[in-house]
Amino acid sequence: MRFARSGRFVYVAQWVAAIGLPLFVFFGRVEIGAQPGWLVILGPAYAAVAIAVSLIPPLLTRFDGEGRRLRATRLGYDVAAIILWSASVIGALTLTDAGDSPEPLRSALMSWTAVSAGTSSTVFTTSAAIIVLAYLATLVLAITGIVRGRSGKSAAPAPTPPAA
Repeated sequence: MRFARSGRFVYVAQWVAAIGLPLFVFFGRVEIGAQPGWLVILGPAYAAVAIAVSLIPPLLTRFDGEGRRLRATRLGYDVAAIILWSASVIGALTLTDAGDSPEPLRSALMSWTAVSAGTSSTVFTTSAAIIVLAYLATLVLAITGIVRGRSGKSAAPAPTPPAA
């Protein structure tokens, strides 16, 4: 796996995203139009667990000696992290909170548009599946970066000998 220019951005942004995105999912969505429900009350506990779990991949990237030296992450990790962050934002915008009402409270997307609760829930479920898969990918790719960084394999391809 090689390092790309995006790796420098992801190397720094992963720390902000690991803390900021769970807070946005549980609290920030109310500020942009979603109706508050039980998630506002239970959010602190969920957010604490989500932040702890979200910090694992960034912590693992610190053990990639080559990445730490370059202050960058590897390209595969960059792609998985950006997909994870994008799906988290989409999930926050489409998360409906049931509360105690017979019908779900409005998500931010429902407040902005004429999208139904069923559509919002479907989009949220899809984004939740993508979040899980992208999170697992960041874990695997962070561990792969550690293994490659410790095995002495260079991020750059080996030079080819001149043709005879």
